[in-house]
Amino acid sequence: MSKAGIISGILIATTLGGTMAYGAIRNEIEWQRECDGFEVVANCTKDGTRFSKYLYHPEVEQTYKEVWVAEVPAKTHVVHHDAVYKQVPYTTCIKTTISYKGGTCARSRCRDGEYSGSSGRGTCSYHGGVWYSGGPWYHTEYKTELATPAWDETVVDVPAVPAHKEKVIDTYAREAYYEKIIAK
Repeated sequence: MSKAGIISGILIATTLGGTMAYGAIRNEIEWQRECDGFEVVANCTKDGTRFSKYLYHPEVEQTYKEVWVAEVPAKTHVVHHDAVYKQVPYTTCIKTTISYKGGTCARSRCRDGEYSGSSGRGTCSYHGGVWYSGGPWYHTEYKTELATPAWDETVVDVPAVPAHKEKVIDTYAREAYYEKIIAK
């Protein structure tokens, strides 16, 4: 019997007061269709099983596309380094402390502890006389010198990345499959 014959029979059955409703008969006709996954994809039958959905999904190959990635600037921070000083020894002569010849190298030491730049007759005459002579005498002093000046250092935490093209996956590969939902 053709579909047209079934439909006309349904209409006759409905008009004659048959027990089967038009919608139910229409659904029975749909269930008689063979599922193919392309054209017939809903309310169909395949190998005796009724499916409310039977849809074929073809195989998909993985594809790629090129995308421009913008330049990423470097991430940095600044580290300050303080100046470094060191004590440098140097040798110098003991200076005179008597005011009229102050600043020259001492040749004699007076009994009161003062230093004199002369060593001849009359030396230390107002300071208790010469305690000892034979200078000049030398001693070591220290002066502070700059070893390393203060400076700032820029430390790179994350290096910069220039703008570039990147190949990324556009479509993920998958095998062909049937999406099947069995009717309840």
